[in-house]
Amino acid sequence: MLFDDLRDVFDARNHRNRVQESSRLPPSNAKKSTDSEKTEIVDHISDARQRAREMLSGELHLGHVDDWRRSLVSARDGVTFVWLVWVSLYGLGLQARTGPILVAVSLGVALYIGISTSIATRVRLRYHEEELDRERHEIEERPEQEREEVRALYAAKGFEEPLLTQVTDILCADDDRLLKVMMEEELGLFIGHINHPLLVGLWNFAGAAIGGLVLATPACFQTVGATWWMIGATISLLVGLGATSARVTGRDVVPVVFSWLFFATVTGGATLYTAQWLAGVP
Repeated sequence: MLFDDLRDVFDARNHRNRVQESSRLPPSNAKKSTDSEKTEIVDHISDARQRAREMLSGELHLGHVDDWRRSLVSARDGVTFVWLVWVSLYGLGLQARTGPILVAVSLGVALYIGISTSIATRVRLRYHEEELDRERHEIEERPEQEREEVRALYAAKGFEEPLLTQVTDILCADDDRLLKVMMEEELGLFIGHINHPLLVGLWNFAGAAIGGLVLATPACFQTVGATWWMIGATISLLVGLGATSARVTGRDVVPVVFSWLFFATVTGGATLYTAQWLAGVP
């Protein structure tokens, strides 16, 4: 196993006599990179990491959309969108027949979230596939360069000779192991299961639709008291969804619930003020 091999290497280093440290030199017949080759390796690593940043930065707002737990966040978004639309209508003085409008909005928002998360997952999946193929090709066609990249990566972590060479030898001894290391260390991409984009989209559509409709549907049958229902139901839904999301993701419940309520309150207040200002209501 990789970790057992690395542990043996570290144990050997810890038991090595300090007198031998003065002789820490790479084998005389080892191939040494020129300054230009080292610069090329550093540039290659920098370019690979830049590709990862550019690809992933555009979808950061979606989070890890391949996990079913993301549907809880989509449910929160559905509730929040319906809440903001109702606040807008209330601020504009358009309280009559808001129920059907909110139902239509909740379904539209759910469809948008489902499609966007599905597309984001597909983009992420294709990017992983492309980088896997790229790294696999480089390992097959340019093994020496990949070896030097591993050396550069672990030298930057503080590894020194002879441990640096030993670790490099262990990692480069198996192509699959090297591929995994390069994906994680060079690109920051961890190989794991990614659900089908359509399944991800369906989860998130369902979450957003349920959250939005639970809040919006009762408003269709209320002519009096809809204001209290919207406020109370929004708070209750956000608290319930936030607590559930925190528990299934291993986070503290209170900070998650507080942040969800805080952002709904701030955005709702800003929306109400803007709507009343536009309507000329003091």
